[in-house]
Parts: sequence; C-alpha cells; structure tokens
Amino acid sequence: MGGPAAEMTIGEFSRRSQLSLKALRLYERLGLLRPVAVDQRNGYRRYHESQLYTARLIVMLRLLDMPLPEVGRVVSASQAEAAEIIDAHWALTERRFTAQRQILATLRPGVAASEMPAPELPVHERDVAQQIVLTEQRHVYIGQLTWTREAAARLTAHAARCGGVAGGHFVIFHGMVTADSDGPVEVCVPVGHPPQDPAELAWRVEPAHREAFISVTRTHFEIPAIWSIYDRLARWVAAPGRRRAGAPREVYRPEAEPLFAPAGQQICDVAIPFAASHQLGSSRSDLPEQAGRPASRPG
Repeated sequence: MGGPAAEMTIGEFSRRSQLSLKALRLYERLGLLRPVAVDQRNGYRRYHESQLYTARLIVMLRLLDMPLPEVGRVVSASQAEAAEIIDAHWALTERRFTAQRQILATLRPGVAASEMPAPELPVHERDVAQQIVLTEQRHVYIGQLTWTREAAARLTAHAARCGGVAGGHFVIFHGMVTADSDGPVEVCVPVGHPPQDPAELAWRVEPAHREAFISVTRTHFEIPAIWSIYDRLARWVAAPGRRRAGAPREVYRPEAEPLFAPAGQQICDVAIPFAASHQLGSSRSDLPEQAGRPASRPG
C-alpha cells in the first residue's frame, strides 16, 4: 500500500478528492495540502492515496464556511484540538444564524419601517476613575470581530505581570465596524500597574471620565436589538447641555460568556463618555465623529 501504486497524478487526485486543480494549487501554496512529489523537470505533481482524507476534510470544513486560516489550523492540529476549533467555529456560526433570524423577524413585518424597534432600557450615569490598561488595537471588519475575544484573553494572561486584572475588560470602537468599514477597534484590560519594562507590553492610561451606559443582557446583545441600544445612548448623550467625550465602548462583565449565556444574563454595558458642553468647549476636534456602534457583536 505504501509504494508507487498508492500515488496518483494531480488529475486523478482532483477527481477522487472532488477538489479542482485550481483549489489544489491554492491549498499547496497555503501549505494545507502539498503533493508528496514534484517532478523538477516538468513540474508534474503526485499525491498519495492517504492524502484523500485530508482533502475530504478540507472539503467538509469549507462546506461549513470555515475560513482557510482556520482550516489550516484544523489540518495541522491534533484530533482533540481540531475538534475544539470546529466546535468554536460552529458556535459562532450558530450565533450568526440567530442574529440573522432576528433581523429577518424584524424585516418581514414591514420592510419600509422608518425606525427599528427599541427596547426601553434605562440610561445610567457613572464616574470612571483613571485606569492603567494593557491594550491591543486593530482595524477589523465585521467578520473579524472575534479578534476582540482573542485579544482580551491574551491581555488577561499578561495582566499577572502588571499587578493583576483590575477591572472588566472593555472594547472601544474608534470607528464604524461594518462589512465595508474596519474601525479601528481597541481592546483594553485594566491592570494594577504598568509593566516594569514599558516596551515589554503595549499599555496606556485611560483618563478618568463620566459615562452614560445601558446594561445589556444576552437578549439584547445581538443585532438588531443592540443597534437600538447604541442609538438610544447616542441620543441621550447628544441632548442639550451634554457632549460626547470619547468613543463608544462595551464594558464586559468578568463572568459573562456571550456564546453560552442565558437570555437574561447581563453581558456588558454599552457606554459613551460624556461631559457638560461647557466643560469640553469647542476645540475638541480630536474626537472621531464617525466612531459608532459595531454592526456585529464580538464573540
């Protein structure tokens, strides 16, 4: 079984694996599925019969709409690790289906409705003390927002070197996040003190401020309900005598797990820093006027 008889040309492998020649060449370039031999004279590629399992695994993962980088992780992982990656991908997929069903339920009764239904949740105010935060910032589109969860986990792991976690992590949306707009987005984890070596980790001081916020449960965490919460909060901050003093953010509860939380569990507070208009003056042109709510929730 291990001799030349078990090898086949790229054409035969394509037919048996149900992968096009174009796909096989792409997967070779990405390192997902490399031929066992390449003839240096003519470039002919040969595959081994044992590689059909990997080929069919890739086909099935792509049928689940798994991105190629994740497919690569599954292919190279152990069985247990691969199962975890697949489970995590499917959990996110089911979340997307749930959100899409909610959008469909909103659209079907009246596509021409001028406003989205808004949950009448109360707006609260609080003072937030100055904080030292470990931070990661990145330009991301909707489909990449799960990065915020990964960044929060990394920063939380580093927090032990900075006096430990000193509060719930928060995600700041410095710009719109949609299918066509990529933020940027910043993840912050409060810590006790800066790293001993300032160049070791990215950190900054989050200034003290007053903020308006709405506490969000799992029920209102997904779109379209979350849009109404951002809208309601933005209108409150824009009322006469107030002015926004920072970008919108989501402050997460330490125990919250959005993927598996029951409907009534509080996930985060949607918050916007604000001040009285006379306190800010008219020179605050540094505030990004287009900063706003994301169009999809972090995972």
